[in-house]
Amino acid sequence: MSGHWDKPIENSIDALRHGMMEFDGVEFDMRLTMDGELVLFHNNHLSKEQVEQIGGSKWTEDHTAEELAEVGIETFEQLLADEAFTHSWREHGKVACVELKMPHPNSKIAGSVKPKKREKHARAMTKLTDSMLNEVGLHQSNVVLISFKRKFRHTCARANVRWPVAQLKPAIPEIGGRKMKRVLTLPSFMWLSLAFHLKHQKMVGAPILPCALEYVYGATRHITLGRTFGLKGYTGRRLNRLRKGYQAYVWPAPIAVESSLHDLGLTGMTDDTSPETITHPGGGARWTRWASQPLDSQRETLLRNADPSDHSALIQEAAREVTPWHELTDIERRGFLSIWRKRWNWEREIDELAADSSPQTMPWEMSRLLGHRGSGKDFD
Repeated sequence: MSGHWDKPIENSIDALRHGMMEFDGVEFDMRLTMDGELVLFHNNHLSKEQVEQIGGSKWTEDHTAEELAEVGIETFEQLLADEAFTHSWREHGKVACVELKMPHPNSKIAGSVKPKKREKHARAMTKLTDSMLNEVGLHQSNVVLISFKRKFRHTCARANVRWPVAQLKPAIPEIGGRKMKRVLTLPSFMWLSLAFHLKHQKMVGAPILPCALEYVYGATRHITLGRTFGLKGYTGRRLNRLRKGYQAYVWPAPIAVESSLHDLGLTGMTDDTSPETITHPGGGARWTRWASQPLDSQRETLLRNADPSDHSALIQEAAREVTPWHELTDIERRGFLSIWRKRWNWEREIDELAADSSPQTMPWEMSRLLGHRGSGKDFD
């Protein structure tokens, strides 16, 4: 683990390739440009420097993909052409959470507060995403489309999307800065019961529950309606009794809570994907491929109790010696599933879980660690 690591820019192909190769998958954001191309970008606006470079509007959707390429914003088409990324995604059972972003209401091309205009834009984006994913040869368990757009599931249904869909809540408005968005979202956050949200997502067929960290960690978890859930102790056990294996994807997942997430069988989206981060704050060596290169109990105990001076060597040894998910035999995969089912109180029977498992697929119940925006969010 020697040498300095330079983090790639969030949502870039380099970042997404790193996240897909070194973790159990990635989350990334996409927007639909003025000329109908999907680009890999989070913000609804460009930076001042980017606007000065290409001119015109500051809103992302008001530009063509060619214009955005001048400021380093890459396309979904380019990502799918990256063989290292798509091979790991398709052949190693990994997952991508693809977030489709809506434009700012002031965007000339795709903005407006008119529901019909925004719905038309969202439907065009979901149709194009669906069409491009269909060409990659993925399995249903390799991808989930997510969005803060209201009634996103209905939009996908009208667009005849064949991929799994999950709704992000509470809805975050496109207007305002970071602080203003948090203020505007607070009432919705307080009124949304985590238990209700989980049961509703499960009822409508979403494969996972996208779950903001604030619902299960920190003081904010106490201000929502309904019972309190957490990552440790009786509130953690209460969460697992509620889930019964239904997977929650928690974002963001700071390294301080990684061990707690994995101990409960949850999935985390991390912003710390540096190979130089090899030790958990509370001790123990950091392992980043919970599902795609699963550790047996003996190896888990070794890494958890090891002296920090040995962490680098032990992680490298595990990377060489531990069999990845796609190379396990059916019996070995079934053995892991049986252990996890018992440990985390999964509801589905072992035969059903095994039927959803292959070198290229994993059950949705699996606990994973994903790279948020590929290699992590860019912090200003």
